[in-house]
Amino acid sequence: MERNKVRVTIAGVNYSLITDETAEYTNEIAAEIDSKMKELQGANPFMSANQAAVLVAIEFADKARKSEQTAEGYRAQIKDYLKDASEAQTERDFYKRELDRVRTEAKAKSNQMNLFTPQTDAQ
Repeated sequence: MERNKVRVTIAGVNYSLITDETAEYTNEIAAEIDSKMKELQGANPFMSANQAAVLVAIEFADKARKSEQTAEGYRAQIKDYLKDASEAQTERDFYKRELDRVRTEAKAKSNQMNLFTPQTDAQ
């Protein structure tokens, strides 16, 4: 993957980042962090940039963990759905074979009955 060098500004401080992500994506993330830090500092003018950065980091870490837990829940749910689908397919195959067996048996009984049915000759 191509590495990109991206310059961003967060809380008035310039950073040079080397990332695998696109410049657009990296700038979006930086802008989101900058916005959240400004929001926090605007609500509490005595908050330092370091304190705001820590609170933003905690918020992002919380979102990341909750997203991972949600994804794990979805993976478990998909695994259950796949298991149910496999069991349904196995059951369908069983009944398909059973239907074929019953049809074959019915045809054999029908042929057997025809042996004992009197035949009329067409004149």
